Amino acid sequence: MGYQILGKRGLSQIMEVLCTVFQVFGVILIATLPWTLNYYLLLKNTTVGPRIYYSMMILLVISGICAFTILIQAKKVLHNINTKSPFTFDTANRIKSISYLCLPIAFAYFIGVFFIPSVFVILVGLTFLFLAACIFIIAELFFQAVKYKQENDLTI
Repeated sequence: MGYQILGKRGLSQIMEVLCTVFQVFGVILIATLPWTLNYYLLLKNTTVGPRIYYSMMILLVISGICAFTILIQAKKVLHNINTKSPFTFDTANRIKSISYLCLPIAFAYFIGVFFIPSVFVILVGLTFLFLAACIFIIAELFFQAVKYKQENDLTI
């Protein structure tokens, strides 16, 4: 007995629902970010100067807004997959926009390293730059698949 991955009642449907759940939690987290960050620093028993604190706030807001938008696009891609129409220009464009949305996060963290000197900040920036490139390649593959599908539809 195999588990269905694509379509209704499959893993992609669960992922579509999780996108909505993460969007709700993301809005709550961004809205409460000053208090959440203060609480986090209190739990870690850490005090930071205003320069680092505001740098952290800016990085987290940029990351949160981009992540929220990525979740919107991912949810729409998953919806296309669940409705059995994954190979469309709409899906390819949405995947490409996800790759573009990874870039502001990467650049924000590269700039943030001057204000928050940490290897972690560099690693997050590099990770999102790598993700942007990989997702862009996947978007191009989707564009090629759509073109092949259209050619195939015309020959039948």
